[in-house]
Amino acid sequence: MHPRHYLILNLGLAAVLTGGIAAVNAHLDPYGLSAAGRAEANGGVAGAARPGSFWQKAFAVRDARPSSVILGTSRADSGIDARHPGFAAQDAPVFNLSLGGLSIDQMRLLLIHAHAISPVRKAVIGLDLEAFLSGGRTDFDPAALEGNPETEPYSLVRLRLALSRETLSASLARWAALTFTEPAAGAAREGSDPQPRRVPDELIRQFNGQRGLSGVTEFNNFYARLPVLFPHWLPATRWGDDPRRAAAMTAFRNLLGYARQEGIELRMFISPVHARYLEWYRQVGWWPLFEAWKRSLVAAIDDESRASPGRPAFPLWDFGGFHALAIEPVPKMGDVSTRMRWYRESSHYSPELGDLVLDRVLGAPGADASPLPDLRIDAATIDRHLDMLLIQAEEYRLSSPGEVANVSEMIAYLRRVARK
Repeated sequence: MHPRHYLILNLGLAAVLTGGIAAVNAHLDPYGLSAAGRAEANGGVAGAARPGSFWQKAFAVRDARPSSVILGTSRADSGIDARHPGFAAQDAPVFNLSLGGLSIDQMRLLLIHAHAISPVRKAVIGLDLEAFLSGGRTDFDPAALEGNPETEPYSLVRLRLALSRETLSASLARWAALTFTEPAAGAAREGSDPQPRRVPDELIRQFNGQRGLSGVTEFNNFYARLPVLFPHWLPATRWGDDPRRAAAMTAFRNLLGYARQEGIELRMFISPVHARYLEWYRQVGWWPLFEAWKRSLVAAIDDESRASPGRPAFPLWDFGGFHALAIEPVPKMGDVSTRMRWYRESSHYSPELGDLVLDRVLGAPGADASPLPDLRIDAATIDRHLDMLLIQAEEYRLSSPGEVANVSEMIAYLRRVARK
């Protein structure tokens, strides 16, 4: 074959193949991007592991053009409702930009992305220790976000995604599911309930009740972090002693500085978790680190405030302790009818508790009567606050020996698995 004809044939085949991949991905839309502009415009959507969740939210911001955003990990994703009445009229539209597995630096980049698209007036941020310990989501692509040095043109990002191997794999998986899987009778349509107010019944049955679901969540969360479990930290551990932790706190400080520079009002809170989850922190050796993290947060906020004379410090609430709602009884194993009111499982709080969090954080009317205490912390109160948490932790262990023993059994199993 003449070289010219050979070249034309190969270029033609490449064009056909490329066009075919793009057509398949566009038709099957495995990430739901054709509906991205409608995705959770009114509220958060749970589903940290949902395929394409990063892309859905990154693109949906362009259509939503929010005046306020909610940032955080899967806890804020499933627990914080952007439709909360505590948001003022000038805060609208509000968009929940939280995603499971985000690092604090990825939250910073998402805030910059939203603000670059449309000026953000207010940001409510749920802070979690885990977001300062990990590298974040592996599918996170700064090039798809506006306002950072890696930003690419939007059209190029969409083209790159449409032709990617990952998108094609997701399309084939979606095709297989549509072809070979029969929908359950009476199943809700996709998107019919953007933020369910309760854990789905099928999930409860699958894990033999909320206790089973809590146990699986706890084990998976800590198993994924085996390299940083069971450390030999002293009570006087400083957060910045480790370079990776120091870099994470630098990202937090940069987030504070960016918000101040751009006139974005920050309202931050440490996410509530069940007391069982805090007992895991203690037994895997994280409690000194947990305290060091909180001290470092308030120090960063205090430093930023001192650098901005005449401006109030950004507020921070700590709901990550043993308050009355955190010690809610967990149903017995096998009980698939009793539901916890305040938690989906021990790591994730319910939207009902999320509403109380927003009542406090947004200063909603009636917040003074809330069962969730007003736990705002700063550099002047952090020592007293942490001393109180130690007392409450001991009270919990004395009042709930069965829960403490159950956590100990699971951690012993985790150690055995880790040695294999």
